[in-house]
Amino acid sequence: MIQDIAPKKLDNQYRPERKAAAGAVVLHFLGRKLLCRVTENGTLELPVYEDFAGVGSEFTYLFAVDGKHYFLCRCEQELSLRGWAYQDINLFRTVQPRDAAYAAVTGFHLASWYADNRFCGRCASPTEHDGELRMLKCPKCGNMIFPKIMPSVIVAVTHGDKLLLTKYANRPGAKRTALIAGFTEIGETVEETVHREVMEEVGLKVKNLRYYKTQPWGISAGGLLVGFWCEVDGGDEIRVDHVELDEGAWVSREELRATYEDTGVSLTGEMIAQFIEGKNP
Repeated sequence: MIQDIAPKKLDNQYRPERKAAAGAVVLHFLGRKLLCRVTENGTLELPVYEDFAGVGSEFTYLFAVDGKHYFLCRCEQELSLRGWAYQDINLFRTVQPRDAAYAAVTGFHLASWYADNRFCGRCASPTEHDGELRMLKCPKCGNMIFPKIMPSVIVAVTHGDKLLLTKYANRPGAKRTALIAGFTEIGETVEETVHREVMEEVGLKVKNLRYYKTQPWGISAGGLLVGFWCEVDGGDEIRVDHVELDEGAWVSREELRATYEDTGVSLTGEMIAQFIEGKNP
């Protein structure tokens, strides 16, 4: 998955004493677009501090990957830097190296948090950054705002030698390669989320829930995906909620083995690959 960058390692500890300097990588986002370049062989390249010479902006320390420091350029305007252009953040799915792609989506998570919390949601005063913690605070009312983490589930529903795959609605170009997914709601356990989402999206009851693993998903500005395996409980007739999905179908392991290719990026892809290989618990 995208976070599997070993032997390299993400150091996400906030270190406000670090200042942007020559050689530091700088991320700048314009909405959902990242200032970068991608070479002909699919290598993601990111600008460094020297490329921002003359840009009057604040640079906020984000994290480090194997000692390489990453900063966020807080300028809210489009920048014109020679040799660099804005590209959709979804490029992380196909580019290399993996650690640069992971840094880009993790940076997007934090950039979205900063952009969404410039003002206090309690009293509307401008927020400021804490001097020790990665936290925005309101100097007027004392409101403390930490980076947003939103738990959600990825659910692989099996029925014998078949796996339930879906296709999202209202997503041009989407293919039938998704599992059941959804955010955990207030007052709800993730296990309850599994039962609710499967029922809402395809009208099925499930049993024998087994936790698999988690994945941070910065592209949703704070998602934490929690993977589960489960089995259909009772009837297997699929009743698709067409607000959420275009279609849902039981797909055999044999068919998937012949047609599915895992990109190695997502929890969804890994779980489908596990099913194909017969390694699902």
